[in-house]
Amino acid sequence: MALVTKTRRAQLLHAMRRREAASQSRRSRPPNPPATATVVAVGVVIATLVGLIAPAALGANNPLKAGVAELFTYYSAETGLIGTSWWQAAVALSTVESYAQTTGDRSYDGAILSAFAINAAGDFENESDDDTAWWALVWLQAYDLTHVTAYLSMAETDADYIHRAWDSACGGGIWWQRSPRSYKNAITNELFLELTAWLHNSISGDTKYLRWADAEWSWFEHSGMINSGYLINDGLGNDCQNNAGTTWTYNQGVILAGLARLYQATGRRSLLITAERIAGAAIGQLTVGGVLTEPCRGAGCPASLDADTQAFKGIFVQDLKVLAVTAKTTRFNAFFARQAEAIEADDTSTYHELGMLWAGPVADVSSSTQASALAALVASVNVPRPTACRPGLSLWILFTDPLQIR
Repeated sequence: MALVTKTRRAQLLHAMRRREAASQSRRSRPPNPPATATVVAVGVVIATLVGLIAPAALGANNPLKAGVAELFTYYSAETGLIGTSWWQAAVALSTVESYAQTTGDRSYDGAILSAFAINAAGDFENESDDDTAWWALVWLQAYDLTHVTAYLSMAETDADYIHRAWDSACGGGIWWQRSPRSYKNAITNELFLELTAWLHNSISGDTKYLRWADAEWSWFEHSGMINSGYLINDGLGNDCQNNAGTTWTYNQGVILAGLARLYQATGRRSLLITAERIAGAAIGQLTVGGVLTEPCRGAGCPASLDADTQAFKGIFVQDLKVLAVTAKTTRFNAFFARQAEAIEADDTSTYHELGMLWAGPVADVSSSTQASALAALVASVNVPRPTACRPGLSLWILFTDPLQIR
């Protein structure tokens, strides 16, 4: 991978410090580690920009390390992105963050700072509100990982931007496209739910983002997008009714993390009950031989399974992990293990490439399929488990803080 010059490193550090200062001046900060810890965190990610260093041992017995190393063959030092798709680059970077949080391997932290510094001038916003939301979630996760408040500030900026696309059409909700406004769909509103609930959980004394999260869920729950089989269709038609669109796996996934984070904010168990019901429906209806697959089958499928869909399954599994850890349930452990087993056995090439079809064969390999399957491998590690502490009692051992998983 290309090295970053001393001049470029200085520019990136200067940009980070400017945004850090701005974020501290325009709002009160949530509780953070001491200032020295933040400086050290920034220093660490800057230092890694000398070159993105892969983990030392990548052997065949470590599919996570091998998978993330292969993912970074798609990394561009010029753009700061993994792959060429704007929104899927955000999803890929989230997978890298989850890998770091799960394994403790911080070898790729430089990619987080690089993506931020190179692209922050536009605030990661565009005309597609779901694209903006994917990046906002990346920065919330980066804040959890590094405690750099500039990342939290960016997530706030993006949430405020997205909220301006909320109106009373169809009773509420965020528009997918902004100019002209079109389509109130599931994914955009699910992302906004997770974003606002997570922001509330990250900012001491917040009321605004919790109010927005509650409004989003109240609207979504009654929108009609959750069908009678407890799967979520793609969106609403012009008549504000469920459009019976494809029940893509990621539409079943993001809602799980959104409800889990809203539960963390409110303590309402009904949110976890609903989330587990959606998760169970998805696993029951969107798996073949226990392996997750997209619902589109038949002659018309090749046109529907475009490049966008390559990222969907990993999003589902990653967000199911957020729910499982938050709910302290082992209910989905066998599912996590089955995905990893299938990917390692049937969807991994001799070069550690991971394809679209987790049950095999290895096909349609891209940065998105690599990140998606890698997300499933990461999710299979450190699952929650109950351990008996004395007769009649049970102690839940959670290996990872639910707020630290994406």
